[in-house]
Formats: sequence, C-alpha cells, structure tokens
Amino acid sequence: MIGCAIAFTLARAGRKVVLIEPDPIGGHASGNNPGNLNPLLGTPAALVPLALDSFRRHATLARDLAALGCQPYGFAPVERILLAFEESQCGKLQALCDLYRGREGFSARLLDAAALRKLEPRLCGDVRAGLLISGNMSVDARALTRALAQGAAHFGTELVHGRVESLQAASGRVSAALVAGRAIACNSIVLATGPWVAETRRWLGLALPVEPVKGQLLKMQLPGPDLRFDLSHNEISLYRRGRDEIWVGVTIEPGMLDETPTDRARAHLLAGARRILPAMASAILLEHCAGVRPQGPAGLPVAGKAAAWDNVYVANGGGIKGMLLCTGIAQAIQDLLLSGSTPLLAAIQSV
Repeated sequence: MIGCAIAFTLARAGRKVVLIEPDPIGGHASGNNPGNLNPLLGTPAALVPLALDSFRRHATLARDLAALGCQPYGFAPVERILLAFEESQCGKLQALCDLYRGREGFSARLLDAAALRKLEPRLCGDVRAGLLISGNMSVDARALTRALAQGAAHFGTELVHGRVESLQAASGRVSAALVAGRAIACNSIVLATGPWVAETRRWLGLALPVEPVKGQLLKMQLPGPDLRFDLSHNEISLYRRGRDEIWVGVTIEPGMLDETPTDRARAHLLAGARRILPAMASAILLEHCAGVRPQGPAGLPVAGKAAAWDNVYVANGGGIKGMLLCTGIAQAIQDLLLSGSTPLLAAIQSV
C-alpha cells in the first residue's frame, strides 16, 4: 500500500517509475485490515502532525483517483463509540474526550449507559459509559491499494510482478534491481518491503528497526438491523464494513511473520465481539483472514533517505497507522527525491 502510494505520487509528478511487487496488489496486511483513517485515536503524540497531514491528503487523493476513473474504495465518514464496562475505564474516556476537544473537523461526546442504549439497544447489559467520536474516515483497504496502483499506471508507471533477487550496488549507489534475470536500472530506489526486512539487510547491509506484528480479522454477517456505529472495547472492535458486514478485529501478535489464521485468535475475537454485542453469538462467519504489519520503534514509521547510500530511500514501519500514513509518507519521499528535504518526517525514526 505504501509502495503503491509512492509510485502514484512520483508518477503524477512526472517521474518515470517502476513498481516491483512479488504478490497480488492489495495482498497481506495492505488488504487484510479494517481501513481506519484515525489521525488522533491511538496515535503517538510525536506522530500526530504527520497523521493529520496524511488525513487531509486522503480527501484530496479520493477526488483525484475518482477523477482518473480508478476503482472506488468506499472513502466515507465513520463514527465510533469507545465503550467502558468498568468504572476504572471511564477516566480513559474522559482523557480521550479532552484530546479531541478543539480539533477542527473532529468531535467527541461522553455518553452514559442510557444514552448508549438509545443509540444501540443490543449493547451488553453492563456497559457503563461510552465516547462517541466523529470526524474520522474509513476505506476499503484492498480497493484503495489497487486504486493507487491504477492511478500510478495512468501516469505511466510500469508494474513488474516478480521478486527482487538482488540489487546491483557500488560506491554508495544502487544502479539496478534484478528481477527474474532482468536488470531494472534506476536513478533512485525506494524500499517499501513491509515486515520483510531481512531482504534489505541481505541486499545492502541495511538493518531496519521494524518488527512484524500479526493481526487477525473476522468478517461476519449479523442478522437484524445494521450497526450505525463502529464499537470498540479495549483492543476488540466491531467495524461496519462491506455490504451488511461486521468486521471483528484485531489481534496484536508481535514477532510473527506467519499469516495463517488460527483457532485461538478466532475464539478470542468472537469472545470479545460477544462481550460488546451479545447478538454476535448468532452472526455468520464469512471469512477469517490474517496479515502482518511492519511496526517501527515506539509506534513511529521508519522512513527517509538511507544513511551511507546516495540514492536509497526507505518507507516502512507504519504499523496500525500505515493505511492512514501512506499519503504523507509518499509526499515525504517525493520531497526528499526532488528537493533533498521534507518537513513531514521531523518526528519519526530516521533510517
């Protein structure tokens, strides 16, 4: 997803771009995620400026891709209710409410149990309070990634399906990438490998502080009225997605590159979903999917120009904010390539 965003941004700026991808566009965590664009919720303080900038760029991107006739991807506003079942959790809701106060375009409102039941009568009986957050957006993550690739192709990007075998490099510069015996020459190269960072070490001796974090997601269908709001309690959320679907996510499993769905995770997600909405016990499981996200240190991306290399750039480590940050990181990489500097990466992990 970040690679496609960078390809689109550079190609639109008039650069000749080759996008190399070994797997289907929108695969892995780029497609298997809820597609939340939440610049404030769960965002490290140092990352908020880039998150807000990226959020604003998504609105422009949606118009631009639609104008090009790219695949629709459901860019739409979404409201979420964060739930508290214990008194000790109510203070956290107040702190989040304060975080949203005064932020243009966003709002947050505390709700007691009675108000919550008016909004969603099916909530668990012992819910105590909630925080209704407005102003965020959501997307179909897989469709957005494919739309970015389509947009890049519109501006002349060549898509090469294949795995990079090695990089030709000498005197601090990469001159070509070898794919299936073909040497693809380059003036600059951007490495957006996601959690598969062993390759960057093997190719260039470049060790990136990126950890794989596995996340699993259930796509379900609930009989009865559709949900009006996304609902969250701790790390479990019910997302209104697709057509008459509820997506239940997500697990957080550090250190795992395996993308196999597990029975244990499914049981955990189902139990969390029923804790929020007991009616989920009768929901139909449509799909159980998994993906591995690249997590940077302290929740910050790892992006910028690689030290000791004249023409190597890195875009990685977006973690749970990768879908949101793809627009800002893409712009930052373009700035670095064209002018040598960018204000967008001031607070994140250097390469």
